[in-house]
Amino acid sequence: MMRPERSPWEGSSMRRDPRWRAGVLAALSVSAFADEIVTRHGATPDDDSPDTAAIQSAIDAAGKAGGGAVRIPKGRYVSGGLVLKDNLRLVFEKGAVLQGSADCNDYGGKARWDDALIKGENLQGIRIEGPGTIDGADCVNPKGEEGFRGPHGILLTGCRDIVIRDVAIERTGNYAVLCRNCAGAEIRNVAFRGGHDGVHAQACSKFAIRDCDFQTGDDCLAGCDNAGFEVSGCRINSSCNGFRLGCLDLLVKDCRFWGPGEYVHRVSRQKGGPGRTNMLSAFVHFAPKDRNPRLPSDRWVVRDCTVDNVDFLYGYDFEKGLWQTGQPAKRLRFQNVKATRVAHPLRVRGDADRQFELTLEDVMIALREDRADQEVLSLARFGALVLKNVTLQNSGAKPVLRAKEGRTVWLDRVTPIPPNPAPYAIEQVDETKTARIPDGPTPR
Repeated sequence: MMRPERSPWEGSSMRRDPRWRAGVLAALSVSAFADEIVTRHGATPDDDSPDTAAIQSAIDAAGKAGGGAVRIPKGRYVSGGLVLKDNLRLVFEKGAVLQGSADCNDYGGKARWDDALIKGENLQGIRIEGPGTIDGADCVNPKGEEGFRGPHGILLTGCRDIVIRDVAIERTGNYAVLCRNCAGAEIRNVAFRGGHDGVHAQACSKFAIRDCDFQTGDDCLAGCDNAGFEVSGCRINSSCNGFRLGCLDLLVKDCRFWGPGEYVHRVSRQKGGPGRTNMLSAFVHFAPKDRNPRLPSDRWVVRDCTVDNVDFLYGYDFEKGLWQTGQPAKRLRFQNVKATRVAHPLRVRGDADRQFELTLEDVMIALREDRADQEVLSLARFGALVLKNVTLQNSGAKPVLRAKEGRTVWLDRVTPIPPNPAPYAIEQVDETKTARIPDGPTPR
């Protein structure tokens, strides 16, 4: 049985955690000390002269005071890389735009992953707030990955007690937000536009991502070796994947996924032509071997969501999948999910130990009309497949379900559309049940 759903923020044990108390003290510190305005340190709005030194001066002044607010007033300010301090509240006021420099050398000029417009390392009590805008200006680094990736929008490493809210992040040269080894973050009401990945988290825990609007040129949410993530009330649109994620304990609820992407996939455009915009997957397992992941993807719950016009609802191939073979995926449950105009089957090729378990409850999946001559579900090497009150729609030319090399298939009120005299192709499965599943927790 899957563990009961709960938010990563719930439970009295967190209040007993000294890190929680430290976060409260950090939040108090943010409002208790300095209140710096970048224009008082020499920043000049609405011209092309660099304001990096002036903005950093305001940040440093707040840092020397033990923390506080740094305010960026209305206007456009051009900047290279900025370094945050502990207990800092960086406020982008209405009409404020922090525009990244077009020169990659203004961020250090390093290749790959260490450049960012806003950076913090081993900090606590970080607040980045709107309603203004962080604009990466599509900065290109010819020495970056794939010959063009530039600085991230926000890069946080080893940080605790993070809040990013009410801000727009657009046109970043690489990821909009990259967090590595961070814990205790809330990302709320953030608009992600263009660029590459929206939120990329590596070895992070206790993240709550709420009421955000993702319209990205690469994955909306990505990364691996994470634990305790909740994503709720978000709009998910991409020219790559909604979630390309490795996570232990993931809850996704009340989200809308749709394709094609509103912004072009920049990597494909670099290869020539206009670039593609089709949305690949709503969800795909992510555990690349070269990152040496420690954690599997397990105890995933996706509920009360809609998905429209994507290539795949979910994809996992432990043997041959791209960036999927470092750790297995295990238990995944979809509840009250409607997926329409899907181009390919939900496809699973599990590990040899058959650890993967899929439950669909109150779910409807319909293939796209021009791709309807195929199965809706295709699974191999799995532990359990449980379908309860599920509607599966294809053309009727093939079974709606193909399953092989599994332990258990349990079918309760499965409706193929159109009616199909042979709706299931099940082989090399130890046990197939067609009885009514009792109310209550779905059995394994």
